[in-house]
Amino acid sequence: METLALIETLDRDGQPRQVLRVSQWPVRIGRAIDCDLVLDDPHVAAHHATLALREDGVHVEPAASVNGVRLGRAAIAPGSTPLLPASSVMTLGATTLRVRLAGEVLAPEQRLLDLLQYERRHAVTLMGLILFAAVWQGFSLWLSTVPGAQGTALTWNYLSAPLGLIIWCALWAIGSMLFQRRFAFWAHLYIALKWLLIAIVTEAATAQVAFALSMPWIEKLGRIVFVGAIAMMMWRHMGLLLPTRRRAVGIAIGSAVAVSSGLLLIDRSMQQQPLIGDLYLGTISLPGVRLAKPVSSDAFVKSAAPLEKTLAKWAKPGDDDDDEEGGGDDD
Repeated sequence: METLALIETLDRDGQPRQVLRVSQWPVRIGRAIDCDLVLDDPHVAAHHATLALREDGVHVEPAASVNGVRLGRAAIAPGSTPLLPASSVMTLGATTLRVRLAGEVLAPEQRLLDLLQYERRHAVTLMGLILFAAVWQGFSLWLSTVPGAQGTALTWNYLSAPLGLIIWCALWAIGSMLFQRRFAFWAHLYIALKWLLIAIVTEAATAQVAFALSMPWIEKLGRIVFVGAIAMMMWRHMGLLLPTRRRAVGIAIGSAVAVSSGLLLIDRSMQQQPLIGDLYLGTISLPGVRLAKPVSSDAFVKSAAPLEKTLAKWAKPGDDDDDEEGGGDDD
């Protein structure tokens, strides 16, 4: 018989789990055995809804039920029989259905990410990133280690970051296995190493350049790049999990970064702190890389003169008196 439509039961990642070929109308949907589409869902009534063909298309006719029928995000009012748009998605209880009519124009074919080819293409780069990360971790540990530290503590300090990274990528790979049925550990490791190293190295490099040129704004720029790289890493991770929703995920991550950054700026402003970075440069490098000319004490005092008015506003008139009274009590 001719197939007039398909009714697909979708799982949580939008993949068809059950398909019913419709050869005649109407189609009854519910848990009862005499329905055309029987759903194993305790939140669906015995006879939950009916799909009927009319002159202008297929309409859904909800029956009396506790949970009703939702068309997209909108609940269908009792007694109404709305027209189903092309490739529309309905929700009956906890079950999501998609109706595809014969003759509908299909969406363009989407390119599938060949995970094996992706990992092979970036295999050499990944090995280079692993080697660079190992050297960087060792160099950072060498700079921060106190002489006489125990070997056990040094070993743990060196291996803690790689172990944390492995656990991080394994969790993302498990998510890929659940949503895409592919254990993409190496792909997630490549993404994490790439963007983490961009964030860490950029922050360290901008701090050194800021010290060499005596330009604190360069270090602040490094902080911004660090946040952007972490956000990019999260977006790339989510792209492997939900490749069809990259735009929505990107908007969500961008909105979260914007909102959190705005709240942080407001908080730092209320506490009279610099909006980005610290009050002073926290990096002191070798004198040989210092390119900025030294500033004389007279020039420094002159440049700090505009701060006098600001400090005068912050100072309270009774501070000195309170200090003197406190000192008198101590005597």
